Parts: sequence; structure tokens; C-alpha cells
Amino acid sequence: MHRYPVAVFFGGPSPEHEVSVITGLQAVSALKGRGHDVLPVYVSKGGRWFTGDGLDDVGLYKNLSALQKAADEMALAPGPGRSLRLIPVDQPLLGRQDGVLVDCVLLAFHGGAGENGGVQGLCESLGVPFTGSGVMASSVGMDKVRAKRLCQADGIPVVEWVEVTEQAWVGDEDARLDHIIDTLGFPAIVKPVHLGSSIGIARVEERSELEAAVEEAFRYDASVMIERCVTNLREINCSVLGAAGDRTVSVLEEPVSGDGTLSFEDKYVRGLGGKGSKGRSEAGMASLDRIIPARVEDEVAERIGDLAGRIFDALDASGVARIDFLMDDATNEVLFNEINTIPGSLSFYLWEPTGVPFGELLEKLLALAINRFETRSRRVSTFETNLLDARASGGLKGKLGS
Repeated sequence: MHRYPVAVFFGGPSPEHEVSVITGLQAVSALKGRGHDVLPVYVSKGGRWFTGDGLDDVGLYKNLSALQKAADEMALAPGPGRSLRLIPVDQPLLGRQDGVLVDCVLLAFHGGAGENGGVQGLCESLGVPFTGSGVMASSVGMDKVRAKRLCQADGIPVVEWVEVTEQAWVGDEDARLDHIIDTLGFPAIVKPVHLGSSIGIARVEERSELEAAVEEAFRYDASVMIERCVTNLREINCSVLGAAGDRTVSVLEEPVSGDGTLSFEDKYVRGLGGKGSKGRSEAGMASLDRIIPARVEDEVAERIGDLAGRIFDALDASGVARIDFLMDDATNEVLFNEINTIPGSLSFYLWEPTGVPFGELLEKLLALAINRFETRSRRVSTFETNLLDARASGGLKGKLGS
């Protein structure tokens, strides 16, 4: 049975599926470039797991149906020791012995269960190290409202917002619109609470646009956030690498867009199809027009780096994250916008200027994952007790003494 030191998981049931494929293939290419034995594992939009020859070729993903017919569908199971077993599903249920083993999982999902803690919990249950944040931080990081509330409680400034659930919206639209407008005014930003990559996001200037944008956002999520639009807006982002209490921050970036609001197309579509000088696809967040390092005053840069570290710690994040801020260029006010616990392209473009190439960044993520797993494994996870023996002696209906 072949054993892979690393498996890269990407794809998944998410509106950000294609973005995840890009990030996953970038990671596979960078790890192979540093001599790692890597297993690409593609998760379909329907939640089926595949591996096989050639899954690191971006051209295969132009026809997902053909890819799935040619690839091997797999099931996941615990492996011996600290490993994960991937077993072909076409074997009889009893006697599934073949497959492959992997020692560590690099998660390259964006959105859905791959980023919101679901797959993180699966990896914990199966007993294999995985990169990025744990279950709690992943879940909170995907919930823009809950993340802001936690940060706000820690004294971190955030932009004013209103949350509307679909249940509260339907049948009471006019009252909800009145409340949003009275609270925030115009212009405003509308976005789904649990999505990234600017999917479902819109800038609105009047009531009719607000109503249409909220309705559109409900196509993707049952909860929608409407934010006050920051005057003289500049978006400044910072990446954080490490674990809570022991982390470093990257250089800052300023993404460039026409109106200050980046669309999905701005972030991803323009870079598709190209190859970088190092042989990896430059699509994804790496293809976005950006200023690195961001042109801000030293005091502001230091303040943003400090806030990024505090947010990383407050949410108990791990691995590499990108934290996005909104800045009023006239006053230098800086507000926390959101955290991406698995950022597009894993934010390698923010670490390369500091002397950390993409492959080295990935190796640091793997080392962090293994260290967290080993630290967690040293904790007591069972408690010896004769509770079941006592229950059995008294029968199923027996009562245990206090």
C-alpha cells in the first residue's frame, strides 16, 4: 500500500468550488517542486471524493463529469497510527483492504464544509493531522457576524452592520428595509454571512438596489449582513502565520478595484489560464491587481499588524489566515472586516516578499499541523470507569447510585 506524506484536499460542495481547485493545484505543484510525494484529492460539488493519475492537471477540470469517470472514487477511514486511509469505494463492503495511506492533510477548501469546521472535525475524528485552524476557529471564521462580535468584545474596532435572516425577512421586507436604512444609510454593502470570494456581494445606493441585493444574497445563504460603507475606503489586508500566541504577520497589501468593492471576477477570473515563471498557475488571489507592500504610514502599518495578530489570537486561529481591514483614508481609521481561515492561494503572495517562498510556507503549515496533532494526542482523551459494568450488573433499567 502506497503511503503519501501529504494529501491536498480541494473542491467540495461550495459556491467557491472552482477557487478551491485553483488553490489546491497551486499547493500540489509547489509541494512537488520541493520534492514531496503528494496525493491530490478532489471533492466533487456533490461531495464525492476522488483521486487518481493526472488530478494535478488543471485542464482536467474543464469537464468535471469526464474527470469523475476517469478518477477513482474513494472513502475515508482511520489508518494505522497517525494516518488516514483512502479506500476505493468499488470494493465489497467487507474486505476493503487496498487503497492509500496519507500522513497529513493540507486543506485547500474555500467555503462550505471544507472551511467551516466540518472537514476539520472529520479529520480530527479520523485521527490525521490537518493544516489551518481547528473546528471552532474555522466555524467562527466563516460566520462574519459571530467573528465580528467576538472581536468587538475584545476591543477590536469593526464596521457597523445589520444582520437579517431569511426567516425574518420574508413577509416583513418593508420594515426590515426601513430598519437597515435608518441604521446604516447609503451607500451600503450587502453580503452573505457565510461565504467568501465576494460571491453575492453588492454595493447599494438606494432602497430598490438594497432590496434586490438582499434577495440575491439569500440565494446563497440564509443570513445576510448589510454594512455601513466606509468613507474614503481603502481595503488593506494582512496575513498571519503560526498559532495563537505564537505568530508572525506578513507585509500588507492593498487590492485594487475601480469602486473599492472587489467582485469574484476581479479576484479570480482574470488570471485563469496563465502560468507563472515558477510553473504554477497564477490564477486565484495571486492574479489580482494589488499594491505590495501597501502604501500606508508606518504607524498605520504597525497598528494593522497588531490588530491582525490580536484577531488571530481572539479567534484561536492557526496555520495561515488572511485578515481584511477597511480603512478611511482621510482619518486613518482602521476597522476589522473579516478573516479568511483558508485564504485564496493561501496568501503565498504576501509571504514571498518577506523571503518565505510558497513551498516553504506550505512546509511550515504542515509542521504546525503535526505539532498541534501531537500536542493534542498527549492530552487525556479517555477516562477509566466501571460505569458500563455497573449499568450492566443492574440491567438496562437499573438505577446507578449517585
